[in-house]
Amino acid sequence: MIPMKASIIIPAYNEEEAIEPVVNEILEQFKDSIEIIIVDDGSSDKTYPRSLKLSKEHKNIKVIKHKINQGKVGGIRTGINAATGDYIILTDADYTYPARYITNFIKELDNGADLVLGSRFLNGINNMPLFNRVGNTLFSFLTTYISCVNITDGQTGYRAFRKDMFDKLDVKAKSLEFETKMTVRSAKYGYNIVEIPIEYRERLGTSKLNPVVDGFKMFKALISIGIKETSIISKAIMIPSIMLTIIAFYFGSISIIETIKWYVYSIPAIHGYYPLLTTLLLLISVQVFSIGVVIDYLTKKLDRIEENIKITKGL
Repeated sequence: MIPMKASIIIPAYNEEEAIEPVVNEILEQFKDSIEIIIVDDGSSDKTYPRSLKLSKEHKNIKVIKHKINQGKVGGIRTGINAATGDYIILTDADYTYPARYITNFIKELDNGADLVLGSRFLNGINNMPLFNRVGNTLFSFLTTYISCVNITDGQTGYRAFRKDMFDKLDVKAKSLEFETKMTVRSAKYGYNIVEIPIEYRERLGTSKLNPVVDGFKMFKALISIGIKETSIISKAIMIPSIMLTIIAFYFGSISIIETIKWYVYSIPAIHGYYPLLTTLLLLISVQVFSIGVVIDYLTKKLDRIEENIKITKGL
């Protein structure tokens, strides 16, 4: 039996169909040995009364209700503030994340991981719409590139970390971009990120995800956190890359216009070498930008090593 050193946070909004199966599955695994905190985010269905019923039956379950909907991130913060465990495990209230992996999260944290992600892609994924799957793969690729750390599922809501690290991992976000920004910040800071393979089940109830709107928010979040968390020296290296990209798009635009004129009006191109020049400038731009990303990663990683040495020496 695992000691109650972990708190599971379950933000819930109109999840009357799934909340009981989610909590009961956790109880089957751990009985009363783990703290469960349900944060009802102003639900209009039976989520809150069903959660209260569970809390009356089990002393290790806390239920907190928001009078006004504050979004998933608000629920997470409320839950973490109320948690007593040393470890925080975040999961969803829609039954998509099996409870059997909680032990693996705790083991990885015990072994020194700073952030543990439950990856839906390491063992293949079946219960995710194609559009969402493509979007998640694209965002994970961008996260990997920006952070210089190989991450297969930076958007997963199933994750764990030490409670005392939350102030460092917390980011400004209101919706699903929270997970993406937290993952990138962790990598940018040089923290040890570990992924474990998980099964992703079909949800119970109606999904509240809007792939287009939430996808756009995640893309903005990646750009925002990438700029904000990048060191000054790396930004200085990346500026020429951005300038080269702008110049490349200028020459590329002229090339496209001349190509259209050729096909429509049979006007020969005056700058026949512009396509090659555009390609060359873009290649150089990507290389320079990548150098900046690598330098930023190494700088932050060295900072973490120095920090750990000081902790070990008791400085």
